[in-house]
Amino acid sequence: MRRRRPLRAASTSLGTRDLRFAHVFGKNLARCREQLGVSQEDLGLLAGLHRTAVGQLERGERVARTDTLVRLCGSLGVGPDALLIGLCWRPAEIRDGELEIEPAKASQPAEAEEATKQRSERAKDEPARSSESQR
Repeated sequence: MRRRRPLRAASTSLGTRDLRFAHVFGKNLARCREQLGVSQEDLGLLAGLHRTAVGQLERGERVARTDTLVRLCGSLGVGPDALLIGLCWRPAEIRDGELEIEPAKASQPAEAEEATKQRSERAKDEPARSSESQR
């Protein structure tokens, strides 16, 4: 008889952010399933999932992959937004960088190329100038 590996606790297999996502997704899934009036087992059959997978999703113990989301939506007759209610992403803040843009010259290729050559020549001359000033 083959021994089964014990299931890992949800807190160790999912990060904190994923746990919150999984919990909200699970509540949405349970609500949609109950509105349709089907059991976890029936939804599993409709979606091609095992009934325990549906239970784990509803309890927030696992996060659905994209293909699972599509299967569930098709089986429940709802759009993905119904299972994603209350979930949103707030982008990270963008900070000002150190890059300097020269005004409008970069849009004209010949002038931009000339400006690049001039900068290169100045950069080559600078080490020579600094060594002369140290003497």
